[in-house]
Amino acid sequence: MEYEEGPSHTCRALKVRLEPLASRKIILLATGTIYNDTLFVNGLFQNVVILYKLFDAMGYAPILLIKEFPNIQEVPTILRKMRMITAEEIIKNQIPIYMQIEIAMSIDPAMRRHLRESGTKVVKLYLGNILNIDIETPIFYPAVHFAHHIAGELDEIWVSPHYKQHNEYAGFINHCGPAKIAPYVWDPCILTLDKIRTFKWKPPPATAGEPQVIVILEPNICFQKCLLIPLLIVDHVYKKTRRDFKILIGNSERIQANPFFTKSILPRLELYKDGKIVFSGRNKITSIMNDYPSAIAIGHQWNNQYNYMTLEYLHTGFPVIHNSPDWSDAGYYYEGSDIDKGAAALEKALEFHEFSQETYASGAAALEWRHSPYNPKVQAAWKKLLD
Repeated sequence: MEYEEGPSHTCRALKVRLEPLASRKIILLATGTIYNDTLFVNGLFQNVVILYKLFDAMGYAPILLIKEFPNIQEVPTILRKMRMITAEEIIKNQIPIYMQIEIAMSIDPAMRRHLRESGTKVVKLYLGNILNIDIETPIFYPAVHFAHHIAGELDEIWVSPHYKQHNEYAGFINHCGPAKIAPYVWDPCILTLDKIRTFKWKPPPATAGEPQVIVILEPNICFQKCLLIPLLIVDHVYKKTRRDFKILIGNSERIQANPFFTKSILPRLELYKDGKIVFSGRNKITSIMNDYPSAIAIGHQWNNQYNYMTLEYLHTGFPVIHNSPDWSDAGYYYEGSDIDKGAAALEKALEFHEFSQETYASGAAALEWRHSPYNPKVQAAWKKLLD
């Protein structure tokens, strides 16, 4: 790999030569086996796929390190040509590994030690808000024991930039010192299955009597991503305009089991009194886009501002009201937990989105390129970490 000046001479782009697979540096991506019905269950699996594509594009030889080989028919089509290997095969064949990155599966320290003794650099990449999780779990679930931090025999810890607030915590609990920041990467390949399928927002039909569908798909596990602010935003607009809405709330099992929500908040909402809210379980984003092609999405986060779901809405032209400050130049942004500003953003989307789709698409495309695995700036930042 080399650097070369870009057309504007303002950035140095990576120039990657096509090399035979045998001459490339191998990077293991440790992950649980990804099946057709689990690809969208955990965002980490999507991270694995996109990072695989990034490293492949950069001229490395990424291989998915899995526990056991699946039936190929149970694997998403986008993964079927990806290289996979088990730890037993690595040990048996003494395969030289340049780097192992643990993402969606932690490796036993003994295996890490074996790799390190063979010259492999071993890294753990955190793509979750571990500091909040580790604080909340013993408070609310004191009987729960979980070991998602398997320390020992690690060379470095990396964290996503939207979790940089816990880089010191992530490093020290793994005895590695402060963690390094790994650039955020996203590509629509999983949503489109490498362009096999497409989704596109459509203006609402002119048919009278059709309510405007509003989708709120926050996980509702804790305060970090919760329906409360989005729901209050819609209720604010509803009381003001009395526009006919259908509010689809996904992942609602936990929030419906919360007595404070069901007894103190929900009964006071005009949307609830008028029967405008529909509670449901987990929804795939693809199902939402197919079933509600004219929907508007609303999200809210705290310390979790980079969200694949927001990017998927933007990519397909679906209007999304969000509060991710680093992405304030795309979609319909409101600040923090400001319900008035969120309501203003929703009203703007309701009134103008149908007539400003090209402007909306331009902002979405610029943001997508900012995080693309094919962006030379992204690749150059990753190369600093990998080398």
